[in-house]
Amino acid sequence: MNLEHVMNRLIEKIENSEGNWIQPFNNSMPSNFTNNTEYSGINIINLWIEAEERGYTTNEWATFKQIKAMNGTVDKGEKGTTIFFFKPTKIKEIDEETSEETEKTIPMLKTYLVFNKDQTSLKDTATSNEILELEELKSNLFVELKHSNKGAFYNPKSDYINMPHIDSFISSDFYYAVLLHELAHSTAHKIRLNRDLNGRVNGTKAELISYAKEELIAETTRSFLQVRMGLNSTKMEEQNALYLKSWLKPLKENPKILWSIFSEASKAYNFILENTKAKEEAA
Repeated sequence: MNLEHVMNRLIEKIENSEGNWIQPFNNSMPSNFTNNTEYSGINIINLWIEAEERGYTTNEWATFKQIKAMNGTVDKGEKGTTIFFFKPTKIKEIDEETSEETEKTIPMLKTYLVFNKDQTSLKDTATSNEILELEELKSNLFVELKHSNKGAFYNPKSDYINMPHIDSFISSDFYYAVLLHELAHSTAHKIRLNRDLNGRVNGTKAELISYAKEELIAETTRSFLQVRMGLNSTKMEEQNALYLKSWLKPLKENPKILWSIFSEASKAYNFILENTKAKEEAA
């Protein structure tokens, strides 16, 4: 399975969804069960889809070599799932003008095959999953949070999030889902991950694409955080699927842009977790 196939499969999955376009199992992020490392970027979505379509009961994965090192085996006839990552690789170049040889590092796309724990002899071994407390995250935000009836938004100029009061929402779960979306936007600030926030809905084509990309980054980050924190609601995921569909349209001409979106969403997800954790430890 190559990267283009994964991207096209993902687009088809979102477009054909009438409700929950992904079904995270056990409220967990896809992770490596030999070292508890979470997968990132496009691999998160790809492994979620694989788990759903193949009927696995877990989102835990590992390579054949890692499974063997744990004295485990892959069940006969089972096929692995491809994951993708960029590995820094040094290459040599010859300067045409000076004929001098130079060395530089470029990212090279690499692939691995991983197997779900359900495909192995280790399927009955337990792995603990940390569920983060929403109130703890809310009390340790790295950006100012205000509450008023002006709506839910992130203001990049003044660097703050505004939210309606929690009792304005259908449930507290919806409040936190919206807060996580706006929190994801706040990671784009130049003092954090420095993403482009100059996109506009009614601007040029480039501005519309930029806006759509940022919305997809924020909503995907929200999905990652929602799963990590055990916040799961069928109604919320129905809205999430419709939201993703609406912003996918301007990006369909370049499916590979989804790689960038999920990569940036992973960075935002990790930034939020790491900085919230740092504040908790410093307290």
